[in-house]
Amino acid sequence: MSIRAVLFDWGGTVVRERQLITSYPAGAIAAYARKHLHFALRDADFERALEAAMPDREPAPGDPAPSIHAIIAGAFTWLGWTVGTDDVDACARLFFDAAYEGFDVYDDARALLPSLKYRGYSVGIVTNSIFPSRLLEVKANQLGLSGYLDCIVSSADVGLAKPHPAIYERALAEIRAGPHEALFVGDRVETDVAGARAAGLRAVLLQRRGRRREGAGYLVIERLGALNEILGEGQAG
Repeated sequence: MSIRAVLFDWGGTVVRERQLITSYPAGAIAAYARKHLHFALRDADFERALEAAMPDREPAPGDPAPSIHAIIAGAFTWLGWTVGTDDVDACARLFFDAAYEGFDVYDDARALLPSLKYRGYSVGIVTNSIFPSRLLEVKANQLGLSGYLDCIVSSADVGLAKPHPAIYERALAEIRAGPHEALFVGDRVETDVAGARAAGLRAVLLQRRGRRREGAGYLVIERLGALNEILGEGQAG
């Protein structure tokens, strides 16, 4: 069966990640709490609370996936305060804006995504992220990518993270494709490749730093443009 859908990992594959410095979002949230919730909250105190609420490791297969809303609510609870859902959501947006400030799109991704859509492929994102898809969709729009994406699926929404098959299955359902009709591209073997193969998708490992290694059961590329050779002319025409 031919490939008619291409799914991508997000950070490290489509967008270039930046190191998150928690003092930036912590300060924004603390300022919100002082102004709108009338909490006597210092920036440094909320930064410590955020660090305490952050998961100390990536979730193992089957573990619940963390979400920014639960992390922020947990940080306020750690400080002894209970915050309503609307305020937690507002703080989550502040954290997201700070976390994604300065993010940009890899040049090869910016060239490839519109080409895939032109050739008739369904295109989506499957990512392990503490942020829900609705926030990632906002960022995709800001980066000029939303017109080329049919879905964005985040582990924060699914409740399970890659390599669990559930997150891939959600994306396939949204684009109405079977696993054998889809290709997944990511930059990590243990999550991206392993999860895609467990869900029945063909997998491609992206190694941008040029230390190419062949893998059993998956292809390895150094730039996203190499997918053109794999996919050919595509669905259109």
